[in-house]
This record gives sequence, C-alpha cells and structure tokens, in this order.
Amino acid sequence: MTDTSLRSHFPFFQQPQNADLVYFDSAATTQKPQSVLDGIYQYYLLKNANVHRSSFSLAADTTTEFEDARDFVRYFINAKSSQEIIWTKGATESINLVAKSLADTELPMNGRILISATEHHANIVPWQRLAASKQLHIDVIPVDEKGCWDIRKGLALLTEQTCIVALGLVSNALGTIQPVRALLQKAQQVGAITLLDAAQAIAHKPVDVQDLACDYLVFSGHKAFGPTGIGVLYGKREALQNLPVYQTGGEMIKQVSYHSCTFQELPFKFEAGTPNIEGALGLHQGLLFIQQNRHAIESHESMLHRSLLAQLATIEQVRILGDVKHSIATTSFVIEGLDSHDIGILLNEQGIALRVGHHCAMPLMAELKLAGTLRVSLSCYNTLAEIQRFITALKRSIEQINNQTHGALIGHTYDAGPEELADELPLATSIQKARGWDGVYRQIMLAGKVANRLPVDERIDANEIQGCESQVWLSANRDDKGVLQFRFDATGKIVRGLLAIMLEPMQNKTADFIKLFDTKNYLQRLGLSRHLSASRGNGLAAVDRAIKLIADQK
Repeated sequence: MTDTSLRSHFPFFQQPQNADLVYFDSAATTQKPQSVLDGIYQYYLLKNANVHRSSFSLAADTTTEFEDARDFVRYFINAKSSQEIIWTKGATESINLVAKSLADTELPMNGRILISATEHHANIVPWQRLAASKQLHIDVIPVDEKGCWDIRKGLALLTEQTCIVALGLVSNALGTIQPVRALLQKAQQVGAITLLDAAQAIAHKPVDVQDLACDYLVFSGHKAFGPTGIGVLYGKREALQNLPVYQTGGEMIKQVSYHSCTFQELPFKFEAGTPNIEGALGLHQGLLFIQQNRHAIESHESMLHRSLLAQLATIEQVRILGDVKHSIATTSFVIEGLDSHDIGILLNEQGIALRVGHHCAMPLMAELKLAGTLRVSLSCYNTLAEIQRFITALKRSIEQINNQTHGALIGHTYDAGPEELADELPLATSIQKARGWDGVYRQIMLAGKVANRLPVDERIDANEIQGCESQVWLSANRDDKGVLQFRFDATGKIVRGLLAIMLEPMQNKTADFIKLFDTKNYLQRLGLSRHLSASRGNGLAAVDRAIKLIADQK
C-alpha cells in the first residue's frame, strides 16, 4: 500500500536516535514540521526584535509578521475580527484567564457551572476555584461505562440557574468528539456563558467559532504542530470587552500615573509584557501546515484509526473506551486483568511511546473505576507499519505478563561489597543474571510474587505513598532492637517487583543502617536505572523518602 503519511515533513523522524521510535503520543504534543522549525529559526536569525515597542524598521517588520500570525488564527477558526484573538501560554492559561477574570464580575448568587465528566483537569480546577469564590455550584454531565456522555441528563442539568458552560470539544483521555451542539444551543437560550476547550480538536477537525456560536474557545499551539508555550483564547468581542483584565504590565497599559491607569483596547488589554513572539510565528506555520494539508491529514488519520481499531479488536483482553464512531485518531483502552502501567513499561522497552495513566482526567477514571488507560494518539506522520509493530509489541507484552508465573528466580550469593549486604539477596542476583530487557522484566515481575505484601485491609490512605505511577502502599514493623520489617503492595506487577528488589537489602535491618543506605546507587549497581523513566524513578524516590522517614521515627 502507498504510504500516504506526511512523515517526510517532520525532521524528528529522520534523526538516527529516533529511527526505531514509534511515537504514539501526539495528544500530549505533536512533532513539528520543518516549516515550523524554519519559522522559529528565521525569527531569531533575521527578525529578532520586540513587537509593538519600537519604530525602527526591523521592529516594525516583525510586528507586522506577528500581527499577521494573529490574523491567520482569526481566519483559521473563522472569528469575525483579529481583536477577538488573544495570545496566551496555552489552553490552560486561556481557561484560567476567563475564570479568574469572571471572578471580578457579577455572577448570579447560587448560580451553576456545567462541565462534563470527561474534562481535562485544566477545565475543572479553574471553575472549582471560581465556584468557591462566588458561591456557585458545579454540575457534571455523567458518562456511561465507556465514558460517553449521557446527553439527556446533561441537557436536564442545564437550567435557568446555569451561568457558565465549559466543555471540551474532544476528550483528551478518550478521543471522543463530544456532542456539544445541543448544549450550546440551550446555553444560549438561558443566557449562560459558554467556553469550549478545543485543544484536542484543533489539529484534527475544522473549528468554526461563528458556527459554534460560543463565547470563548481555547487551544494550545503545541498540539497543532506549533511550539510549546503559545496558545490562543478566542472570545466574542463583546464578551472580551466586558471581561476585566487578567494581568497588568507593559503593553496592555494605555495611560499610567502614580494613582491611576487606563487599559489598551482589544486584543492588547489581555497581553501584558513581551509576548511569545517566536511562539506566535511558529504557531502560524503550524496552522498553515494544517490548512494546506487538511484533506490529506484527515484521510490518513482516519485510515490509521480504522486499522488500529480493527487490529485491537483481535486481542481478546482489550477493552476500548469512548465512542469509536465519533472520534479523532486517538484510542484509549485497557487490558482486562492487567495493569496498564505494566503494559506501558514493556511497550517502552520495545520502542513504543504512548501515554499511560489518568491523562489529567482523574475524575473520569474514578467514574470508570479505572486507575488509568493506555492511550494511542495518532497523527499524520504515523504509518500502518508502526501500527503493526505496536500490535506485535502489545501482544508480546500481554503474553509476557500473563506467563510471568512460570519460571523461578535466579539466585546465588550477591557480592554487594559492604559487609551488611553479604547475605544472600536472590532478587538482586536474579536481576544481575537476567539477559535482555525481557529477561530483566520477567525477573522483576517474579520478584513481586515473592514480596512481603501488605494485606488488603491495610491498603489504606495512611499507608499510601503519593507520587508513584501505580498506587503504592508501605508499612513497617519495628522490634525492640530497632530492626525493621517492611510490607508493601502496588497495583502494578512491575512496580511491585521493583519495590521488592529495592527493599530487599533493607529488610530486617536496623533503622541506622536503613537511614544510611544509598538506594539510588544500589539500583544503579544492579543496572536498573536505565529501565526507570523519570516518573517511575521519581515514584521510587518517593518510596525511598517514606522508608527513611519510617526509619527516622523513634
């Protein structure tokens, strides 16, 4: 089959260190086409001057290009005026700008804010803070067992008391294209303020703010082939004019004395300080890339998504979430009976980069009674060959975890060096003698099976350690000689095994020994450090701090 991807536009994939990487995490951030990289480079090489500040030619030319970028955003989302386009750091700041500014306006006492159960944290927490400050109530559109909105109940929640409706156009956790139109129409009938989070929609489907008739719409540049640190707040002119300022400083001021000031007109009213100039220029190129390749992007991503869904359907343990018939090329799923983090760890060892966890949608995962999911988010640079490689790696990972009960730990005396570690440490030995990444992880999972596990009734909040990928619980008993015996558990088999290996040299040792034990160095000597991602390493560091705290207690 002919390769219809736009991969050749993206230098990232031509770099030798990325040759074997399958990048399936575009919902977190997209890779950048050459035109975006060129735009940023050319700005710093040839056009580096501040905008709206100076009258010399270089600054004037750069200001023109900067404002051209704003006007292209207006065209891209079909806003009426460039004055309705505000530069921000991203969708998160855009939502916070609206919520913080609304706190300085009159809102109805005991009014209600409507959000959905699928919202990103960035479209939940700012409204919680506004609700607390203005005595408002938050209503949540519920979801079914697959994470799809119950639109009937959502419409029932939207009443005359609803003053704000804040919804995502596309779920970042599931990829579902949400049925927002009926809610927007009813919101207009009751006079509610409407805000749409288009962060996940902007790179995959046309967004027309006049057609949607929303008051505000937000998105981030880095999810649309642009740079990080740049985003957009669209607002109807009247809505923005009535919104109090968010930040004060240079550029947004019209006149200042020691005792008073007046503010600039839109859009500068909301753009205090030197803006992210190169970000705006880079975003212009990213959106231009989408506009010039719209049909090719949509067609290719649709083909990839169909192939992915068809092949996932052949794996018995896979359960796909969300509405797959109304979705961008993002698929969220779990492997029944297995921990998603375990699968993600093994996929990473095979060069598959995807997102595992709650995807900044913890309330949704709580509704679905899941700790997290595996999320494959595709883009126009992915290929059918990559999907096939992923499916092969996924099946291998599932098989490895399903079969981890077979075999035995490799064991002999571990020559640790310090006298205190000269006892037999079979778990450490098994890691040292294992061959290949798959052999290492097999031994890690086996280590978790022989662990001194915490009883289920002791897996309580008081024993839980925050900051780990999986849920982790830790407890310890201390005898009258100060010797500690640890018990622990984790939802993930691999994390449980890592904890067993980490704790092995500290089990049945004195508090003084434990306080001096260098855990980080120990894991490095076992060769485990290269298998620890930043988040997993941080999680084990949090466990180590808890261990040392227990040892330090009198």
